[in-house]
Amino acid sequence: MRIRSLAVPAVLVPVMILTGCGSEATSDVAASSPGAQKVSKQGLTEQVSGPAVGSADPVVNAYYAYRGGLDEMMQSGGVQTAQLKPLMTTKLFQSISVQAKYYRTKKLRNTGVTTVVWAKRTLASNGVIVTACYDTTAARTVDAADRSVLPATTPTRWLDHMRVQQQDSRWIVDGGSTAPTSC
Repeated sequence: MRIRSLAVPAVLVPVMILTGCGSEATSDVAASSPGAQKVSKQGLTEQVSGPAVGSADPVVNAYYAYRGGLDEMMQSGGVQTAQLKPLMTTKLFQSISVQAKYYRTKKLRNTGVTTVVWAKRTLASNGVIVTACYDTTAARTVDAADRSVLPATTPTRWLDHMRVQQQDSRWIVDGGSTAPTSC
């Protein structure tokens, strides 16, 4: 199989869809946070717009930290993964470690970073979900010879739906799905 056909799903879809729903305990913890109470009482979702690198919301900040950790891993060619461990569940870390191994094996790396265009959180039956649009225009994936490995037609806008849960008094990403979109 050619590198180009393997690189698209492994590079730009950094999160494999993980099955399972949040436990009732996780949902209760999420609903008890001050921000979640505000959201559920007003029926609104908080949203962060623009190329911001953070938010006043610790749930959305967990997503920003996750995206930053992924960028660092991809820029290092899959070598740097330690920064990811405290940002995500063990199950998601194992999944991302497979992607890191692929980067190392194929000698791939990213130049530049992804930009979170907007991120918002909502309460769902399976816990707290952060929905975010991110742009990969500046995050080219290159091989050892600095040649781009993705076709020019590869989408640059992606929509994440990530579960976020509280663990040891901080919020971490628990997986979800990513799909190309024009968000």
